[in-house]
Amino acid sequence: MTTAREYRTSSSTLFDQAMVELDADELLKASESLWEAAIRALKSLDERRGWRHDSPHGEFYKTLKRLEEEMDVAELSMQFAFALDVRLNSYENWLDIEEIRYRAAYIQRFISTVSGL
Repeated sequence: MTTAREYRTSSSTLFDQAMVELDADELLKASESLWEAAIRALKSLDERRGWRHDSPHGEFYKTLKRLEEEMDVAELSMQFAFALDVRLNSYENWLDIEEIRYRAAYIQRFISTVSGL
């Protein structure tokens, strides 16, 4: 079983990898790495709090809802929506590099916030 620390470490590593992939103009790879970085940050939080995360999408939205109610920070869902954008981009290739970088900044904030909880 993956630990909270391992999820957090891999989240950071994947985010850094995504930035390298963006610099190499590998937009689809960067998009997938950004998505995985966001998901692993959430899984780390779920592990630390003893919350489920075995049904990815449904459980992640439950985690976000709990956090927003607990902390009164509605922007987490918006930041997570940017992660969903890049996830779709990894299949559809509809975002250009600047749009991905824009979303990456929000994803980085999301990871930082979630990792600090």
